[in-house]
Amino acid sequence: MSMTTAEVIARIKAIDHRKVLRYSAVSFVAVPLTQAVLLVFQYGLGWNGLEANTAAVAVTVVPVYVMNRYWVWGKRDKNNFVTEILPFWGMTLLGLVISTVFVAFAEHRFDSPLMVNLANAFGFGCVWMLKFFVLDKAMFGRERHFPIDEGVLEDADVTEEELVADGFVEGEFEAKWA
Repeated sequence: MSMTTAEVIARIKAIDHRKVLRYSAVSFVAVPLTQAVLLVFQYGLGWNGLEANTAAVAVTVVPVYVMNRYWVWGKRDKNNFVTEILPFWGMTLLGLVISTVFVAFAEHRFDSPLMVNLANAFGFGCVWMLKFFVLDKAMFGRERHFPIDEGVLEDADVTEEELVADGFVEGEFEAKWA
């Protein structure tokens, strides 16, 4: 599907920046938490980098899921295992696999738990943007939970129906002044 410049600009302007900021804020909490747990497992318990990385991700995945679901996307209904929990764990597993590759390299190449931490953060950073779009489009974004600025849509000469028809948003949402 080919889009005009105006359509691209309208889609960018219609992105709920509050959601992006909240998602970023969750990461600013999750990354230091994961890093702290990773250090405790390495220094405190003497685990190797791969064991510590896997355990740190397992410990932090639940609070990260809860913060994303309830605070970022504003979901308040019942959790759905198939459409929410399983895909979230799948994205986390992808991050774990990628970070584990980097952690294995760092652990083999350097004899430093700090390098293992950096490798973990880099691996999850590679998946960070992909995870946002999967969470927003496939999991939690089926309904808009925050109002879209009606003025932005008017300025871009785009209607709610056009956004829904083009697959940019799914379902109905109420356009209000943000």
